[in-house]
Amino acid sequence: MIIDAHTHLEPLADYQGEAHAAYGMATVGLQTYLRQFEENGVDACFTFMRMGLHLESRIPESNDGLARARDSAPDRVYPWGTVHPAWPEKKLRSEIRRIAKVLGFHGLKFVPIVQGYPMSAVGMDIVAEEAIDLELPVTSHDGSPEYCSAIQIAYYARKYPKLRVISAHGGLRELWPDMIDAAKELANLWICLSGPTQWAIQTLYDKLGPKKLLFGSDGGLGHPAITTAYLRRIERLEAPKEHKEMILGGNALNFIKGRGA
Repeated sequence: MIIDAHTHLEPLADYQGEAHAAYGMATVGLQTYLRQFEENGVDACFTFMRMGLHLESRIPESNDGLARARDSAPDRVYPWGTVHPAWPEKKLRSEIRRIAKVLGFHGLKFVPIVQGYPMSAVGMDIVAEEAIDLELPVTSHDGSPEYCSAIQIAYYARKYPKLRVISAHGGLRELWPDMIDAAKELANLWICLSGPTQWAIQTLYDKLGPKKLLFGSDGGLGHPAITTAYLRRIERLEAPKEHKEMILGGNALNFIKGRGA
């Protein structure tokens, strides 16, 4: 089974098919999203919103939209919601609880560099408190200096050892070495391989083994060939077949069931 641990779906109809000016990445709706991953042999996805991460006013309805997508494809869409850490505390806690208890999502996703706050924001402490209480993991964009470098994600995981944290990009192309010692030290930190080069992925595997690594492609943004390319990187990894199977889906399945190593 292949599970892509980093994908985006646009649940807001008025943004489907549009390209975001800052990145030139076209968003897609559910049927296109499902078809593109099926064509790549991907069975299921950790599914994050798109424009709601840019427009905080649209976050609640984007969360609702992801729930509808899950209900339409329950075995293929594993939704992760978001909140904005700058919200008033009452609103912030309320939406996190709704995400967990009403919508039944698998976790929370953040992009600090886009949403406009650092990992050290007070709101992120509230997020951690609620997420720990509700047993919700957190995945965050990383590899972008200032708000969310790789080491900042590691520090967040270290600050909250009871919170399961995924580095959404493994530090991207430049900062992935910062994740090696952190992942060795922290039992609650995992790495999604959506970003590092082939050599970097090989090095992360050689240093860490397979248990902390999750396949991810950032698919759903732009051309589906990006998912094809990241699948090829795992295929070319110098590792036993059983380890590749763990990275491609076994680890992600265990993670969402709360059995992460």
